[in-house]
Amino acid sequence: MQFITPNPEELTYLRVDPLLIEQELDVRPAVAEALAAATGIRAGRVYWRSAHDHLYALELGDLGRAWPAIATVYGHWDRYEPRPPEHEIDADLLDFCLWLAEVAPGIEPSDVARVASFAGIRPSWPEGAVLRTPDERFALLPGYPYPPQYVEVEGLRTAYVEHGQGNPILCLHGEPTWGYLYRHMIPALAVAGRVIVPDLIGFGRSDKPVADNAYSYRSHSRWMRRFIEALDLRDITLVCQDWGGLLGLRLLAAMPERFARVVAMNTGIPSGEERDGVGPGFARWRARAQAMTAMDVPAMLRFAVRGRALTDAEAAAYGAPFPSPEYQTGALVFPRLVPTRLDHAGAYDNRAAVAVLRTLSLPVLLAWADGDEVTRGGDDRLAAIFPHADRLTVAGAGHFLQEDRGEWLAGQIVAWLGQS
Repeated sequence: MQFITPNPEELTYLRVDPLLIEQELDVRPAVAEALAAATGIRAGRVYWRSAHDHLYALELGDLGRAWPAIATVYGHWDRYEPRPPEHEIDADLLDFCLWLAEVAPGIEPSDVARVASFAGIRPSWPEGAVLRTPDERFALLPGYPYPPQYVEVEGLRTAYVEHGQGNPILCLHGEPTWGYLYRHMIPALAVAGRVIVPDLIGFGRSDKPVADNAYSYRSHSRWMRRFIEALDLRDITLVCQDWGGLLGLRLLAAMPERFARVVAMNTGIPSGEERDGVGPGFARWRARAQAMTAMDVPAMLRFAVRGRALTDAEAAAYGAPFPSPEYQTGALVFPRLVPTRLDHAGAYDNRAAVAVLRTLSLPVLLAWADGDEVTRGGDDRLAAIFPHADRLTVAGAGHFLQEDRGEWLAGQIVAWLGQS
């Protein structure tokens, strides 16, 4: 257990939830003394982040005896969001109890595990909580001949394709698309490196949790961080668009040692501050999306793509991951996860990430479509974070510039990589 000192500002945006309470800790003096020794306090709070990036606190109370008499474990959740999935909390509390068994005499870790089993605590996804799109939905994808590969992250299958050799070029898509969006760019980018295109959890061939609260800015960031760690990607060139940038730029701040370059396209890292606003175009899209109970993804892509007309087969490929609305939870939730106010879930974390990004000197290319109403002005906001960035205007393109000008854009990126 590694205790931390959280930023007081962060705590103001979180609500406190008591999870475990022991009011007679003093009847086990040896355990109470061990807790005091392990935490360094006899009364007060110590904090830690769990394997799921959730913030927890252990509070010890002193009633005047020689050791703590009361112990309470608190979870700290985003103030205006639902609790994280119960299996994540169960897993984190089980980790805490196992730590307690390690530091306190007379408590055996095997007994803790046995009690958890008897109590029916299973720190994994419940049966029926995760959907997987049938493979036959992805048969005969036009222009996407790459066989899928898979990595398991927290019990979820994450799909990806790769092409080429050399240092990794990690291409992250946004909403409501999947890795198929990069099919025009993969061949040209593969000249410069090993192109890796994952499907975010909830999209493409990747697994799709059913519950709304399974999806958060934090969970998506954590899943993609663990994907990068699972493949041990280093010297990464990040190519990101839409939510691929909201996630990719957070990852860059969290693990800058793994990244070498960034190509950010029609994206951002909003922190809830007015100057980092996401603009009226996004506000209109979010209002429409929040009224939806299902998305007609093929129709949305046909409407949004400006530079070319999608064929029937291409449009159908964008709808392939979603056989029915219950597969679309991730896509439906994404718009409301974009931080648009200071107390929005993810806003504080993004502000902390921006502070790190401002210190980085790696090469950055900002490639922006001249016809994207959703992220208009976002390139200026990112240029304020990366004042050394090169800039590229993609003429005749809209939000999904990978579809509108994909081949040309990939060529421009490869040329820039050669110069950077």
